[in-house]
Amino acid sequence: MVSKREFTLITATSSYTLGWHEGMIMAEQSRPRRLSNQMERTRSAIVAAARDLADSGAEITMPAIAAEARVSEATAYRYFPDLVSLLRAAVMAEDLVTVLRSVTRSDDPVERIGQAAEILGQAVLRRQGAVRVIVASTIAKPSTAKDRPAHRFGLIEHALAPWIDKCGSAGRANAEQLIRGLAMVVSAESLFTLTDLCGLAPDAALASLVATARQMTATAVAATPTAPVAG
Repeated sequence: MVSKREFTLITATSSYTLGWHEGMIMAEQSRPRRLSNQMERTRSAIVAAARDLADSGAEITMPAIAAEARVSEATAYRYFPDLVSLLRAAVMAEDLVTVLRSVTRSDDPVERIGQAAEILGQAVLRRQGAVRVIVASTIAKPSTAKDRPAHRFGLIEHALAPWIDKCGSAGRANAEQLIRGLAMVVSAESLFTLTDLCGLAPDAALASLVATARQMTATAVAATPTAPVAG
């Protein structure tokens, strides 16, 4: 027969064992969550390091980003398979159309396209190291071009939208041709041509790009009939 003292000891031991097992189960259950949180913090640190380097104008490489994030290069590659995918996550998500919406005050297509060209050019110059890496990668592997953010098309189409609405079906072909032409001008490639091959300073290159975009738009607008206003 178990004494009262022995019964108390058995009960206490059982409670301790049960509590230990419950604690172990809870710890095991929380481990995936802790690992997930740590992985997200590490990924965020790598993305932030890439963004900081892009904003600084420094040369952008995976070893440099890893050093800035204080992780190993191997760790950086575990989160991003290559430098281009990391840069897309870090610096290519900016919504430039929202920026354009905040500054446009008229429906004049020439004025609006000038603003769109300036917004894109400033964004390219601000992070040109990252942009150059992405442009170079798509030239080397054209199949990856579809993964570029294509900011220019959103900006151009938003800038021209009021004018295109007035053109109607008669001016649709001219409008589409203008969009294609502007896509060649309002671009990182054009800006780099002006700085690298023409030898212009960044500000002068941007001014030249904006002037060309405005002139091209003014010529197309003058040559395109607008739909009559319904009475």
